[in-house]
Amino acid sequence: MSRYVNDIKTRKSKEEVNRITGDYLTREGFKMVDYDGEKVWKKGTGLALGPQFMKVMPGPDKVHIEAWIKFAILPGVFLGEMDTEGLVGGAPKRKLKKRVIAIERSLN
Repeated sequence: MSRYVNDIKTRKSKEEVNRITGDYLTREGFKMVDYDGEKVWKKGTGLALGPQFMKVMPGPDKVHIEAWIKFAILPGVFLGEMDTEGLVGGAPKRKLKKRVIAIERSLN
């Protein structure tokens, strides 16, 4: 499993973090889903490209962020996870990385 993982410092409350990230990710086309027992944001179905995922967990004075893309071997058939770096899956990774940066900036 390979995910982008970062903890950023913030002075925003849990409610503010959830509102900011929820508003932004909803505008970007993400939906809250249950993924292997975790509540995460997901965009895409995986028919053409692997779906994008983000997990945002506010804590005291920090926010834990994870982001990844599922690796599609066939439409709707996934093998594993990829973080936001590297050439494989380049276009979706770049889009997801821009979204992660936007969220981190809005929470700083």
